Amino acid sequence: MKYSSVFLVLLLILSACNQSNSSEIKNDSTAGKEKLTYPFTAKYSVNWQAGDENNAVLVLNCLKKYVDGDIKGCIAYFADTAEFVGDKFHFRGSRDSLEPIIAGMRNASASVSKNFDSWMTVYYPDKKDTWVTLWYTELMTDKTGKTDSIYYTDDVLVKNGKIILYDEKQRLFPEPQKK
Repeated sequence: MKYSSVFLVLLLILSACNQSNSSEIKNDSTAGKEKLTYPFTAKYSVNWQAGDENNAVLVLNCLKKYVDGDIKGCIAYFADTAEFVGDKFHFRGSRDSLEPIIAGMRNASASVSKNFDSWMTVYYPDKKDTWVTLWYTELMTDKTGKTDSIYYTDDVLVKNGKIILYDEKQRLFPEPQKK
């Protein structure tokens, strides 16, 4: 009786394994490759694939240097000529000219931290571009001790191991309700 129970359990396990191997699992990437008609025309390419995650590490290291107050270390990740776009702000010029701008932003705060939700690296083969997109909340405390936070979605264009475009979009959180 004992051996027949063990044999029955093994038979059920093997049967379950064979069933799971024979069934096809469908997800978004294996869904039909039908020709889609979009209701709008994209300004940029919609032909993308997963990118090299080393680019995400590069961008995250740049931001870590910023958080730590190491402006020279942060700016070293930018190309000789770079562009920085922010809320009501646009810079295009040399890395040396960008340095005092970045330093001014960081020096306005006594402390800064970033809490990341996620990031993604994508490569556009028809453009030969690699973009890193970041989603995070930045917490900052100014020199008077006032703390604030902003939610960011940043798109960063990386070429030849350097940041050439940093495009920052922000969402301010609502004021807490007063009691």
